[in-house]
This record gives sequence, structure tokens and C-alpha cells, in this order.
Amino acid sequence: MILLFDFDGTIHDTKHLYGCAFRKAYEMLVENGMANERYYTDDEVSKYLGVSAPDMWNSFMPELPDEMKHSASMLIGKEMIDGVLNGQAVLYDGIIEVLSELKSRGCRLMILSNCRRSYMDAHRRASGLDRFFEDYFCAEEYGFIPKHEIFLHIKKKYPGCTFIMTGDRASDIEVGRRNSLPAIGCLYGFAAPGELDQADMLASSPADIPGCVTSVTSVTSVMLDPCSRRLINK
Repeated sequence: MILLFDFDGTIHDTKHLYGCAFRKAYEMLVENGMANERYYTDDEVSKYLGVSAPDMWNSFMPELPDEMKHSASMLIGKEMIDGVLNGQAVLYDGIIEVLSELKSRGCRLMILSNCRRSYMDAHRRASGLDRFFEDYFCAEEYGFIPKHEIFLHIKKKYPGCTFIMTGDRASDIEVGRRNSLPAIGCLYGFAAPGELDQADMLASSPADIPGCVTSVTSVTSVMLDPCSRRLINK
């Protein structure tokens, strides 16, 4: 069994880190005469968390020239990486215990995120993610195509495996819906009301995730998952 996790809004509480980086990029746009001066709160910009960089700028400022979208996006990325490496990353309360429990069950844990590889690598170093996750799929490496399309590459890399997707945005639930696999929606993340309505199960906090995994896999017998390292309960 492979458990695919979104990262920002599911593992990492990104709101303040992203808010600071966003405001830095917006300030750059103001200085270049590309935007009107104003202050955006963490809550205002959190709706863009979990959205790919191109989609975020096409939604926020579609009229912005492409080169400025790229410059602002790269500045946000740099600021966020600096924040991670400076110890400002905050994992959700209880998520370490949840990941430890799931791994102890014999589940294989991987990340599927709309982020850039450099951002994920910074988190891997700062938070020691490799003790839990064995593979990372970052949208940047696939040209920022939708997550449900990236999943086809994951499925090809791990043939014969069964998967569960867990995340806080509609794009995570879409991975499940489009590929016929269970999807767990994380209500504690950054989803808008109703955004996770098509999830198979909902987690109000990280502590709910193991129970959701148990429920969607219908634990009734013991089987050997071809992708597991040992027998697991299902």
C-alpha cells in the first residue's frame, strides 16, 4: 500500500511562511509599477496554497506579463526556501506521530505536491522527511501538469501497487476521482468550504488520518500488498 500525501496544508502548515514570501513578491511588483500598493494578510493569500505557481499567478494577476509572473514566482520560492532553512517551517501538530504509525503498519509513504523540487529538498533537510517518505513527486519536474496526470507517472513507476491519496485541496481529491483510488480530504488545511465534498473520507485533524486509512481500505482480512515490504492489515 502506497499512501500519497500532499505537502503544504497536509503535512506542513504553510500559511505564515507563504504570507511573508507573497508580500515580498507583491512589494517587488509595486516597486516595478506592476501593482497598486496594499497589504495582503496570511488568510487572504492562503487560498493559493497547494496551487501550482503558474495557476496561482494566472488566477491572482492574469494581466501580469509572463516574465513578471516568473520573477515574482521565483522570489516567493526563494523567500520560502530561506524561511525553511532558517527554521521557520512548521509541521502540523501530531503529524510526525501519524506518519510514524502509518509506516509502522507497513505502509509506504510518498509525497505528491504542486511545489518546486528545490522547495521540497529544503524541507527534506530541515524536517528530516526522508525518515518517513521514500519518494517525492514535484509538479515542477512534470511541467506543472495537474496532479491527476502526474499520478499516471507514479503508477507506471510502481506497477501493481495500490494507492490512497491524502490532501487538502480539490486537486488532491481529483487524483482519486480520476484514477479510481480512495482520497482522504484534510479539513484542517486550506480548502474552501465544499472543496473536499467528493473525498471518500474527511480528516478534521492529522490524528484522524490513520482511522481514515483503515476505513477506506476496509480492514477485514490480512493480505500481502504487492507494493508492501511485509504483510499488512486491510
